[in-house]
Amino acid sequence: MSTLPLRDLLVRETFLARFSWAVQDYPKPDRLVRELRRELTATATDVGMRRAVADLGHPRVLAEGYLASLDRRVPRWATGATWAALAVGAVAYLLVAYAFGTLDTLEDLGGGSVTRTALGATTVYTSTDDGLSVATEGSWQWAVLYAALFGVVFVLGSRLWRAWPSGGAVRRAPA
Repeated sequence: MSTLPLRDLLVRETFLARFSWAVQDYPKPDRLVRELRRELTATATDVGMRRAVADLGHPRVLAEGYLASLDRRVPRWATGATWAALAVGAVAYLLVAYAFGTLDTLEDLGGGSVTRTALGATTVYTSTDDGLSVATEGSWQWAVLYAALFGVVFVLGSRLWRAWPSGGAVRRAPA
């Protein structure tokens, strides 16, 4: 088995990553990706990797061909997890931005300390000549907020209702 040049490896893996994302609805998509990787590598020895990838067409169109063979649409677990993680990360980012804004305001006012309470968690923002600090104690309400946010976005992003046969339109292969 010969090793591929870096350029061919990048072309192949980029195509496979895009295909893998598009075909995630298919049961056991990793098997498809492994088979496609093997076929691309074998074909590349004859016609080159760029030509082998170009002959397959767009990764989404190739994935749609596989998905058309399914009797129904299935959840997109990776999409749901990605969107849920981004939503939780966005809330965490907003909390950090609020902390920086509060500390900046305290510094502009000459220092001091301020205490805020939200959803049962008390946070103390302090600005002194020696430095800045934020001290907070967690609460079960924040844990519930993060879990609910993650859960709702995951259900919507993954289209969880597709897990049950009656949960979506039946996908038929084109005639």
